[in-house]
Amino acid sequence: MSTNDPQVHPDRPAQSSGAPGVGASRIVAYGDFTCPWSYLTWRRTEVLRSAGVQIDWRTIEHDPWHVLSPVDVTDRFAALRTELPRVEQHLLPGEVLPRALAGFVPFTAAATAGYAEAYVAGVAAPVRRLLFEAFWRRGIDLNNPRIVRTLLVDEIRRGTSTSELLSTWGYAIDVTGGPITQAGWQTIRDWRAAWQRTAEHDPSVAGVVPVVIVDGEEPVHGVAAVDRVGRLVADAGLDPRGADAGLDPADVGAA
Repeated sequence: MSTNDPQVHPDRPAQSSGAPGVGASRIVAYGDFTCPWSYLTWRRTEVLRSAGVQIDWRTIEHDPWHVLSPVDVTDRFAALRTELPRVEQHLLPGEVLPRALAGFVPFTAAATAGYAEAYVAGVAAPVRRLLFEAFWRRGIDLNNPRIVRTLLVDEIRRGTSTSELLSTWGYAIDVTGGPITQAGWQTIRDWRAAWQRTAEHDPSVAGVVPVVIVDGEEPVHGVAAVDRVGRLVADAGLDPRGADAGLDPADVGAA
């Protein structure tokens, strides 16, 4: 990877004793909150994080509205419904793909902005969970600044931001859906530039999410990235349902 990658702020592993039996110690991942392949990759990285693997998750809005044709925008939900059976073919035994799709697929600029502020403030892991589950289990519009801002208030206030808007009020997204701080804006730009560089030697994977980089190896894109992380979970004998820890039992396996 290029030496110009963003400054690394990986999540603190859920346990501090390392990752015995897991064939990785650190994973950098890029994904989009409404991408089903990214969702499955996130769930698997949560299982690995619980086993002691450092996870540095960076969020990308890989299909912003301004680069799509009107037909592409209209067809986003139909495309997602078509994609889900393919994703389900890659599930591990016992793994599920819960979803509460509301008939639309939101863009994710506001969610990306809020997550960038959470990342800078040191509360990336809980905010990442809130945002992924908000769409996949609740069908929440992740491009609505008011909704996303309200969703994240408590976790943002628990962070270490030096901005009073964030630390006191939990206000991580402005009225336009952008980050509040310069650090938040810079983080989004750095992530996007680093994500684009993962495809510099293979243009065929340009614009693809998810992307994973395991222990500094070459980046792996798309379905191969999902399977790469899945093999780490399976080879370590970890329960892929571990990502559901702490959820309301009524939500687990929801369709």
